[in-house]
This record gives sequence, structure tokens and C-alpha cells, in this order.
Amino acid sequence: MKKEVQTRRPLSCRRVISVLTVILLLCSTLMACSKKASDEDPPDQSAAVTSEAKPTATAAPTGPPKTASGETNMQAVIKLSTAVVYLTINPELALYVDENNIVIYGDCLNDDAIAAYSDINFSGMSIEECTKQVIEAAIEHEYLTENKEVKVDVAVLDSSADSSAIKEKTQEVVNETATQHEITVNVVTAELEQPGKVLCPDCLGSGKCIYCDTCGPCELCFGKGATFCEFCDEGYITCYSCGGNTESEQFIVATVTEEVEYCARCGHKRSEKDAPCPLCNGTGQYFNPCHMCGGLGRTFCTECGGTGKKFLDKTKETVNCERCDGTGKKHCNECNGTGHEGDGSCEIYCHHPGDKVEYRTETFEKEIDNPNWCPACQGQGKFLCNVCGGHYTDTCPACEGTGVTPCGMCTEQGAHKKGVCSMCFGTGYIDPKDIQ
Repeated sequence: MKKEVQTRRPLSCRRVISVLTVILLLCSTLMACSKKASDEDPPDQSAAVTSEAKPTATAAPTGPPKTASGETNMQAVIKLSTAVVYLTINPELALYVDENNIVIYGDCLNDDAIAAYSDINFSGMSIEECTKQVIEAAIEHEYLTENKEVKVDVAVLDSSADSSAIKEKTQEVVNETATQHEITVNVVTAELEQPGKVLCPDCLGSGKCIYCDTCGPCELCFGKGATFCEFCDEGYITCYSCGGNTESEQFIVATVTEEVEYCARCGHKRSEKDAPCPLCNGTGQYFNPCHMCGGLGRTFCTECGGTGKKFLDKTKETVNCERCDGTGKKHCNECNGTGHEGDGSCEIYCHHPGDKVEYRTETFEKEIDNPNWCPACQGQGKFLCNVCGGHYTDTCPACEGTGVTPCGMCTEQGAHKKGVCSMCFGTGYIDPKDIQ
């Protein structure tokens, strides 16, 4: 046992020495790393301070100015703004910006804008960042699609505002954002139609009285703005005889099948007896020309050879032919000088004797009386109203064609004229100086 103990002691010493050597090496490595880390700490700490300082450099958005009741103070908003940027897709948005192009207030001008942009806090953002979020929201809600138009209007409220720069930057952001979403849009930039003015915050550019939406329809015209004749339909009264079921043509062409009378003698329709005969023109008399004289009643004189003259050998004179009396023609014996043959009656013309009739069944087109034609209304189906004389509608005198009964704020004796906004006087725009 002693021998075994003695042989293991030196081994333990060697292990201890090895362990100590490893520890010393680890310590030196750790010290070197610590020194290297200490050398790099200053720039890391500086970068950390810088990165933490960036979000704290700009104060968190506090929202637009509020009134005592908690509503947006538009007078204060306009007073702080130097320009108003209008972004119109289908959602319509007005962005009020200050001299640094930071958005003070974003006003959703219609229901689509409220639906698309309700999650965006416009106040405190730059016009570029705000425009980007607006375009992304419009794309997300499918208001902005391929080849859709984006209209950018700028209203300048202060001379310090650079409308050209705002339009250019806004257009650039719109195009870049749309390109990121792989769509192409058409950006239209323009100055507001009335420079120096903004949309009226009371009527939102409509120019109409905001109180009239609560008014009931006119009791006289039931909101239609016009009175109507109670006795007719659009100026006419339906025909009492045909009930309006008629046509304007008294006769129509129809295909019929009938028994048709034919003359057994000449083979023509008996209805054609009054039609002029093409040969005798309806006279019943037609003469065939004589085949000998051709209808002249006289023939070529063979005595004088048709010359009408005769030479006398004894006296050596030329005299008129005694047979034709100098005419060169002689009496036609074939027609007895009448020029025609036969008794002169037309071979085609026929008076259609009643005892010689035959019937044939035929289908043909024929003009017949229109069964829908009403003689009472002469086929019109209606009469002109004798009460209104055809003037079916007229402007309602109670509401003057507006269809609503005016409220107390918009009568001629009220705060302003009927139906007109009291802030912008019907123009839809206001001068910020008027409400400051």
C-alpha cells in the first residue's frame, strides 16, 4: 500500500501544475479581451447615446389645438398653418402644415377618408411621411389601384410657404410609395382654384347651409321640388275607349288566305275589272292594223308605180295618175280603206260577266284594318290633359324647387340666404384672415 501511495503523489503534483497553467492562460486571454473591449467602449457608448438622442430630438405629437370643449380649434389651426395640401383619390384629405412643412392637422373631408385614414395620427409628422402613410392606407383599403389618379392641390396661406416645393416633394413621395407596392399612378398637381383661400371648415366646400340637413321635406311637394297635376300622367290622360292599348297606324299589312274570284272568260281577277286594259286602255275597242295597208287604208298604186304621175306618149306630157289621183296610193280593197281588220273589239278587255266566275284559294299580303287602332283617340292612346294643358310639372312655390322646407337659419329673414353657408356665403372657400 505504501508503495502505491508514493507512486501517485508525483502524478497529483503534475496535474496541479497543469491546472494552474491553464488558469493562467485563461486569465491572460480574458485580460486581453477586456482591454480590447475597453478600447472599443467609447465609440459604442457614443453611438448608443446618439441613437437614443434621435427620437428624443423631436417632441411627440401633441395633436392639433383644441377648444375648451375638446373639439379641434380650426381658427387656431389655420392661424398656425402656412399652407394646406389637399390629397384627393376618392378619400379626400386636407393637411394643414406649418412653415417647416410639419403637419398640424389632418382633416378627413368625406366618409371614405374617415374609413381609410382613421388610424393615422397626422399631427407632428412631416408632409413627406404623412403622404407616404396616406398612400399606403389608400392602397391597403383598395382606394388607390393601378392607373388611378391622385390629385394634389396646394392652398398658400402665408408668403413663406413654397407651394412648388411642396407639390414636387409630395408628387415624388406618391410615386415612390406606389412603386414600392408595384402599381403605377397618375399624379395631377395644381394650385387651388382660389389662391390664398382654404376649404370652408363649416360646409367642407359645399357652400350649402349645414342646418338644412336636419330640415324635413317640403309638405307641399314631398321633397320633389315640383308640383304635379293630379288629373293626368305627364300631361296626358289615357284614352277611355282603348285604355291606351293602341297603335297610331290605322291599317297594317298582313298575310291572309282567301277565296279569290277569277273570270272564267279571260282568266283575270274580277277585282281587276276596273284596271285599265294594257291593250285598249279600258275602252274595250282595239283595231288590228290591216295586214295589206298597215293601217293606212291605201296601198301602193301599180298604175303609176307609186309616183302619182303618168307620161302620155301622144302629147309627150306628164300628168297626174288617174287611178290614184296623183297620190301614188290607191284604195285598199282588203280593209275597204278602214286601215284595220276585224270588228274593232278588244280581245283582252273583258267586262267579267257574272255568270262566268271561278274561285281560287290564295295566300297573299293584304292591307287590313289595324285591330289595335282606336278611332276615339286616333290611335294615340291618350288625350292632352285639359286641366294643366300638358304642363304636368311646375316649380313648387313653398320650397322654390329645393325640396326642403327652409330652416330658421337660412331664410331671407334669417342669418343668411336660403340654403347658403353662413361662413363662406356659398363659395365653398374662406379667407383665413376672416376667422382669425
